[in-house]
Amino acid sequence: MLFVSCVIPESNHVEPTYHLLSGLHSDRNETSKVNQVSFYVRQVELPTYLQGNRLVSRPKQGLIEFSEHDRWGEPLEVGIARILGLNLSKKLKTLTYSVFPHRQKPSCMFELGIAVQRFERVDSSTVLLDVLCDIHSASDVKHFPFTVKVEFSDSEESRNSSLEVLALSQSLSGLCDFLAKEVNALKTFSVPAP
Repeated sequence: MLFVSCVIPESNHVEPTYHLLSGLHSDRNETSKVNQVSFYVRQVELPTYLQGNRLVSRPKQGLIEFSEHDRWGEPLEVGIARILGLNLSKKLKTLTYSVFPHRQKPSCMFELGIAVQRFERVDSSTVLLDVLCDIHSASDVKHFPFTVKVEFSDSEESRNSSLEVLALSQSLSGLCDFLAKEVNALKTFSVPAP
């Protein structure tokens, strides 16, 4: 009798690591002085290559690399909008805001449109955020480009994508600083003198 056996190779599957963008941390509670500004973050626009759930790097022009083991824990456009809403509400000291996919709150003063051009690692220790911003108020629409690079410490021996995600979160914080200044300038300009 012949015995036939199946040999099943050992699995080389590696469970992916899921990442979330994180908001600003503040040590003090600043809700006692709340501003009377309100805003809505529209649906964030992403290029097609960023719409998947894998982290992306573009180490040189014309080359895109997708991480097989590091992925976003939520759709990237939702994560970016969530962090923009959280950070901007802290910077503007307001609790009156909403973020897509939720409905816009009534009598909203500003609508923010964000079109992401690039949001990725560009070398072993630098991430890049490049966006086009629209700020819609009752009387005007302002368009602004914004670009920032954030460096992080990462060595070849200890490849840590968490540091990359933290740097991407810091780039969004820089965007919120910029947007807060623009919204405050528009708010000051649009308030009629007594």
